[in-house]
Amino acid sequence: MIEDKFGFAIGLCTSGKWDLRIGGRAYSISSGCLYILIPSQFTETIFRSGDFSARSVTVSLDAILEHPSPVDINILNITFLHPVIRLGGDTASRMKEYYDFIDRRHRDKGNAYSKEINKTLLYALMLEISNIYRNISGDDSEVAKPRQEQLTDDFFRLLSTHYRSQHNVGFYAERLHRTPKYFSGAIRRISGRSVSDWIATMLLSDSKLLLQSTDMTVLEISEELGFSSPSVFVQFFRHHTGITPLRFRKQL
Repeated sequence: MIEDKFGFAIGLCTSGKWDLRIGGRAYSISSGCLYILIPSQFTETIFRSGDFSARSVTVSLDAILEHPSPVDINILNITFLHPVIRLGGDTASRMKEYYDFIDRRHRDKGNAYSKEINKTLLYALMLEISNIYRNISGDDSEVAKPRQEQLTDDFFRLLSTHYRSQHNVGFYAERLHRTPKYFSGAIRRISGRSVSDWIATMLLSDSKLLLQSTDMTVLEISEELGFSSPSVFVQFFRHHTGITPLRFRKQL
């Protein structure tokens, strides 16, 4: 699945377990874990327990950037590398208090300054998260990262930006200054899937989202996703789902 593409999902797990892939790499979220899912980053659920529960907010990039310093834009880069972190007991409790208070304030519609209060509480939450990430990682973490893991992170950054227009493995290998053979092998070893498979997965998830949530025609979707023609898009969709895009839409 693809999480909300229009905002950062910032969550604190309070019970249960959620195993997932974020940017092709496996993570496990359980009680006390803070997670941040970035817009357009591919997220795929492997397993989610029935008792999984989390407190979360969805925040747009604009809402983050409109806050004054010291909410550092570099924090967004760090969360890309560390989307899931386990908090200590005291830190997890403090974060839960923020979520509880934000939730209570959000439900209070009688205050004339509710909008301003909610923005201030969000800013405070972001400062807490910034401090957590600043304490657990820094510039030195990049130096220590294994080469193929770094290559995989770089690939998924590129993929989230270019998957609609670039469907060829060679494009990503060239941009990352690797031969296609080495590049493909490295991505498969780290993520468990081929580059072509990840490109197809992104395109398929996006096409399903467009079919579900818009009135775009098959022609418009095929153009939006960079296919050379509607027939090529239909063939691609049928190969991966067993049905045509129009039949998929009718079954919704």
